[in-house]
Amino acid sequence: MTNRPLIDLSAKAHELMQLAPDLVPQFREVPLINHEPPETFEGFTWFVVVCNPKCERRAQLGLRRAGYQTYLPQTKRWVVHARKKEARDNPLFPRYLFIGLRSDHDLYKMRGVDGVEGIVRDGYGIPARIPAPEDRPHPLARILERELAGEFDFTRLPDVGPQYSPGEVVRLTVGAFADLQAQVVSMLSKGRVEVVLDIMGRASKVKIKATELQRLEAAE
Repeated sequence: MTNRPLIDLSAKAHELMQLAPDLVPQFREVPLINHEPPETFEGFTWFVVVCNPKCERRAQLGLRRAGYQTYLPQTKRWVVHARKKEARDNPLFPRYLFIGLRSDHDLYKMRGVDGVEGIVRDGYGIPARIPAPEDRPHPLARILERELAGEFDFTRLPDVGPQYSPGEVVRLTVGAFADLQAQVVSMLSKGRVEVVLDIMGRASKVKIKATELQRLEAAE
């Protein structure tokens, strides 16, 4: 490909690092990922590479052949093609991947790699390094941890919590009725349970998440 100048996408680089863990559901099992992430992020200086549209894997292959360390986080979602539903892996950040350099690497050689369009720069025109605080895990290591935990696999069912039987006595663990005992009426969809509470001497039915209940033997 023709060498292209570095491009200024500092705002996008900031956006890439702003993953909101509270918005992502938890999953029951730890799935395997379909690519080889770096064994470590330590000892490398990491940058954000901009790829040509739909060329992330091609760029990653070329960068690896050139001797660079790379990380291309993946997500999995359901897609419908020709009336057939199938799970498909795609880059978590379309058109972006991460590249790690040791002190003896030449950053600018990567611009000749097929599929690479440029690299994210800061406001001064300098390639923007991903900050790596010494007192905390590397930001990319945290993304990989979440990927390995299945947080970006949206084909999996979220953890709906424990299952309860009608008539079982449980204890509420959160909210205004925390520590009150209740009797299970039935299991509902999406991990919710209908229970009967004794509120001021009156039996009241309440719908609550299964994860907000606790069996009495477990609570003692």
